Amino acid sequence: MRSYRSPHGGPACYIRRVSLPAPTPVPVVSVIIPAYNAEAFIAETLASVVAQTLTDIEIIVVDDGSRDGTARVVQSFPTVRYVHKTNGGVSAARNHGVSQARGEFIAFLDSDDIWHPDKLRQQVQAMREHPDSDLCRTRLSVHPANLPAIVSGKERSDAPHTLVPNLAPSFIDPYFTTSAVMVRKSAFERVQGFDTSLRIAEDVDFYLRLLAGAPKVVLMTELLVYKRPVEGSLGDDSRAGYVQLLKVYDRFLAQHPEARQAMGEGVVKRAYYHLHTALTLSHLWAGDNQQARACAWHAMPYGPRWFVWKLIMRSLLPRTLKRSISSLAR
Repeated sequence: MRSYRSPHGGPACYIRRVSLPAPTPVPVVSVIIPAYNAEAFIAETLASVVAQTLTDIEIIVVDDGSRDGTARVVQSFPTVRYVHKTNGGVSAARNHGVSQARGEFIAFLDSDDIWHPDKLRQQVQAMREHPDSDLCRTRLSVHPANLPAIVSGKERSDAPHTLVPNLAPSFIDPYFTTSAVMVRKSAFERVQGFDTSLRIAEDVDFYLRLLAGAPKVVLMTELLVYKRPVEGSLGDDSRAGYVQLLKVYDRFLAQHPEARQAMGEGVVKRAYYHLHTALTLSHLWAGDNQQARACAWHAMPYGPRWFVWKLIMRSLLPRTLKRSISSLAR
């Protein structure tokens, strides 16, 4: 402490020198893990993140109002930041996690999936090689037989990848799986994150909006993610899922006419043909023949009509006959 007296007189003032703490280093990657009643698998998930060869990361688990022992398991990992919020859905949890994040890149991970130890390092290296790309995704497996090889994978000296140069392939096949995706935080903020009003297809909506501004995708060629098959995915509620996807696509094209022009009508028709025929098949599998026929008619303008007629004819068959045909095919 040192004293200071004003030249105009008056009492002496005292100045205390305060040592400020050193600024906390900014991590390269922020890992965002939304969790809801995730006690069963989240320890295995977190272990795969802690084991990453890229150590300049922060790990944020957003507990979306769990009622089980999720908090206890997460808090047993000293390097993981645990954030609790009232239940609001996975999109709100991811958005809240990113709002707490400080990293240059954001990597999402579901609370029951597993990463290869070298996943983040490879993705960061590839993203830095392509500064005009805002999204990187990896190959993944849903087969338990591949899990040991993913967990015990070794670090490489390179980051093998390919480039998807424009929006068309992603528009036709936008099912990236969130646990395989890394984005720049600046891009996430540019599109204002996930749409919390969507119960399903929120990930596809996010990817399309993000890629509208920077359509190039970095695709890692190594198998770097294990996606655990669980209930609650699009496949478990496929009819509602495809209905929501059609709404997402309609809104995206209405808000981004420049994307439609860049891709061309052929790409748009191909994507809508796939969605309408997939929805038709979902209704057939559920035994709702009347809805299947209605959806099939919607597919007519977008692609080969012979396949649509095949679906319509299938919808007219009695269920017992369809079962007999299916058993003969097997």
